[in-house]
Amino acid sequence: MELKGMEKLREKLPKYPGKRIALLPLRGLLWGTFAYLFLIVLDVIPRLLPDFEILITLEPFIPIAGSCLIAFIALRLIASLWTNRDRMKAEYGNLAYQKMITRGVTGVILVPTLVFHAFTSIRSLPPGPPVNDLTTAWSQSLLPLLGVATEIDVILRIGVSGILLILGILTARSAIVTFGLDYMVVMYLYFPEASEIQEHEIYSVMRHPAYFAGVLLGAAGLAFRFSIYSMILFIIVYAVFRLHIRREERELVERFGESYASYMKTVPGLRVRLKDLPAFFRFLRFKS
Repeated sequence: MELKGMEKLREKLPKYPGKRIALLPLRGLLWGTFAYLFLIVLDVIPRLLPDFEILITLEPFIPIAGSCLIAFIALRLIASLWTNRDRMKAEYGNLAYQKMITRGVTGVILVPTLVFHAFTSIRSLPPGPPVNDLTTAWSQSLLPLLGVATEIDVILRIGVSGILLILGILTARSAIVTFGLDYMVVMYLYFPEASEIQEHEIYSVMRHPAYFAGVLLGAAGLAFRFSIYSMILFIIVYAVFRLHIRREERELVERFGESYASYMKTVPGLRVRLKDLPAFFRFLRFKS
């Protein structure tokens, strides 16, 4: 069964007929894998070169700096869909979206790379233990410091992380089957005349359910390690979504005016209010 919105997406991507459209996510996954390997290599460079004192000193900060770099690249790639739109449409017409979509897909797939990094145990990476004690301390679970027994620590982290992971996956799945791939890859940014007003109940719960899925996955990484590193990496993931939403909502306010500005004041962007939990779980159960 073909995903909702796939046919509309194919119409705007003549370079990718039939199964060739799979090249877009595959290319993004390739860059995402490369980015994750880059982060891991960056994390262990001080262990590979322990004779360099500066690397020993910097080791605790390298995982954070690497994630910030990937986050910056992701934001720049995604933002290029907006910043280059008018120029590309003037130069390429209806083919402008096809020219730009690879950047957007790559940028989006770099965000899960940050989530995988949050799940990673920095202190357990080969070829050996960290060369700076601060790296080890920042990699360890904080729950024992809060009085949680060591034998419960791992079970609690895995349990909470698993719940958040399932919620994130279900939210992403429901967003795709509800709104379609064409909306997920912002096709209507370049073809606003083909857009349709979405009036689904979930939009009375939160403004950005698809991005909320990413936040839940990031929170799963935070809970899985519950270390200083996982907290900082979650903040980076959350900041990526907030910064992107700011750009996207400027566009929406320009298109819809005061009505959308008022909507922003009444409906949260990336959280679920307690009174809206039943509607949120109805959204997760959506089947077609």
